[in-house]
Amino acid sequence: MFKSLSLRNIGVDQICQHSFFKTLNKDSIVVDFGANGGAFSHAIIKRYGCRVFSAEPVPELVRKIDQHPSLTLQPVAISGMNGTMRINIYPDRCPSAFDRYEREGLVEAIDVETVTLEEFRRRCGIEAVDLLKVDIEGSELDMFLSVRREELSDIMQISVEFHSFIYPDTLEKVRIVKNRMRKIGFRVIDFSLNNTDVLFVNRRASVGVSHIFWAATVLKYCRGIRRRLRRLVGQSA
Repeated sequence: MFKSLSLRNIGVDQICQHSFFKTLNKDSIVVDFGANGGAFSHAIIKRYGCRVFSAEPVPELVRKIDQHPSLTLQPVAISGMNGTMRINIYPDRCPSAFDRYEREGLVEAIDVETVTLEEFRRRCGIEAVDLLKVDIEGSELDMFLSVRREELSDIMQISVEFHSFIYPDTLEKVRIVKNRMRKIGFRVIDFSLNNTDVLFVNRRASVGVSHIFWAATVLKYCRGIRRRLRRLVGQSA
């Protein structure tokens, strides 16, 4: 799986606002935590032809995910422990375990099963992971702060949307997670200004230091310039 690659043409892909290096192929294994309606999972399958294992706990969203021979879906939430959690469903925003929105917008609250990264991999029979995408509405902190470092050692890339832009009091925990990932052996690239597109790259991955530097500087700031230009054009229209 993690064969050495010709690095000259490795670039960065972005799907559903999650950035990662284009080291995937038809033999890769991708894990999608927070599948929502399945857009990320199906885009990965279409673009790279590889196998995807996804987790989505909300029944209404699970029903929206189209079946595919290359997609295995588990109707569970990912957290720092195996058990249950209450998820709040809102009409105009993503479901969340954080009960911090105004109650008047709440549609319902449901209890769902939670599993750890380790338990999810055990259930699906996953050995090594080429790309893990994490968008689990704040529960990513529990997952990262509790997972064993051995469980992360054979994951080559992790693309995360942290939710400190919604919950600013979690910024310190996000910083702790980033520092822990560096100590474990990951390089950290934040493509965003608010932790919404953070990439952890395993030092064992087939990605050179020059590519890390290019992505963290040239690509990141070029994207920032494009975003500002689009805003300026929109304001002047």
